[in-house]
Amino acid sequence: MATRGRKSVASMAVATPVGVDNRLAPPRNLTPAQKAEWVQVVNARPADWFGPEHAAMLAQYCRHKVQADLIAQQLEDFQPEWMLEDEGLKRFDKLGGMLERETRAMNALLRSMRLTQQSLLRADKAVPAGGKGRKPWQQSDD
Repeated sequence: MATRGRKSVASMAVATPVGVDNRLAPPRNLTPAQKAEWVQVVNARPADWFGPEHAAMLAQYCRHKVQADLIAQQLEDFQPEWMLEDEGLKRFDKLGGMLERETRAMNALLRSMRLTQQSLLRADKAVPAGGKGRKPWQQSDD
């Protein structure tokens, strides 16, 4: 509730911090790679975008992202000749399934936190693909 009347000289003399950036800090139980992902996501949005209520979901997203990166690296290092044997083919398939699962989990968490490209795009600012030109069936009177 605001105070009524003029402000006192003492209240105006107190310096208000300008530009203090209170971003959500990563939880202590995250690994260094997960913390780096946390910082990257949090820094990509305005300082007040994330609150304490987002911490659990954001931490889970960071865990899934780091795990997906590890699996993707395993797939990149996979040699094509390994697929000539049954064990190699099974491993490749297993890694692909694991990566898909991590990606689905990441996507679900991003959607829940409204961080996907689709949820960041405002409907009133979106431009239709066809533009605002004349429709093909509208004939000109020229």
